[in-house]
Amino acid sequence: MFVTSNLNGTSYHAGASIAPSEDLSLPAALGIPSINTTIGAVYIGVVIGTALFGLTVHQAYRYYRTYTDDHLYIKSLVTTIIVLETFHSVLWSVVGYHYLITEAFQFPGIIEGHWSVKMTVTETTVLIVACGCFYSRRVYLVGPNYRWLVVIAVTFMVVALGFGFAAGVEAFTSTQYITDFAHISWLVSIAYGLAAVTDVILTGALVFVLLRSRTFTRRSDSVIYTLIIYTINTGLLTSIMSVAAFIFALILPGNMIYAAFSVIGAKLCANSVLAVLNSRKAVRDRFVDDFTSIDIRTDLPSYSGQPHQNGGNMISMVRVSPAQVRRIALIKTDSWDYR
Repeated sequence: MFVTSNLNGTSYHAGASIAPSEDLSLPAALGIPSINTTIGAVYIGVVIGTALFGLTVHQAYRYYRTYTDDHLYIKSLVTTIIVLETFHSVLWSVVGYHYLITEAFQFPGIIEGHWSVKMTVTETTVLIVACGCFYSRRVYLVGPNYRWLVVIAVTFMVVALGFGFAAGVEAFTSTQYITDFAHISWLVSIAYGLAAVTDVILTGALVFVLLRSRTFTRRSDSVIYTLIIYTINTGLLTSIMSVAAFIFALILPGNMIYAAFSVIGAKLCANSVLAVLNSRKAVRDRFVDDFTSIDIRTDLPSYSGQPHQNGGNMISMVRVSPAQVRRIALIKTDSWDYR
């Protein structure tokens, strides 16, 4: 019985003497990617993702305990994200159990495309888009001058969702083995690429709004710069994971390294949303502690209801009291609560 390797074209006989230096691994003999870059990469992603899921559950517990008066829309979105996160974690746990326990050392079962791994593509995309809806709504409520960015971001999210569903359909209809995912990795890559662009657009819009709110006084600007750094950080990690998944899906389509980044990225998306929601009270209290009255430039109408014209743009110079500072802090940290 002979087995031919696609890597070097060498034929091995079952009873032949083989030099120790030759690669005897099953993946190498079959000409398929290494276990390290397929099941191994998924395992690392699942381990890190499980730890992040624990953090997500803790964040959700804090949210439900602290913000009992939030709008029903926010509570519904948080619940949706938690449900999707839980299903995402269960799905990847099934993937790990199937390949590491059930089909361990079994051939060809260990390279067959199980239903769970096929479903992960679409489920991950849905989860990322759900988190993107949170940030899109925040930018939308900032003011009409920024809503065109929301239109672009939502368009990208819809297109990304379409590619995610297309990848899922292809996975179930045309992929028998894990190696067959190389044929649909370009669909996955585009979905993650669009997700990264959406993160950049929405984060950039929020940072721009905060920069325009500077008063050029040390005390007020220190808080605004803190919010800018916080806004960038919450979007930076998710963007890095999306870009990494995008790149590895393109350059290494036969491996599953991109899947590991997608697992971690999805968990970070949910964590960032809950972290923003849970940080509102601390940020709002810092505003109140630092100021008695400040001037803030904003595109929103003044509380007197009389907007002012400044260089052709609708700008209000708002004189705020401590009570009003609380309201503006809400606007700057979570536009969902603006009533």
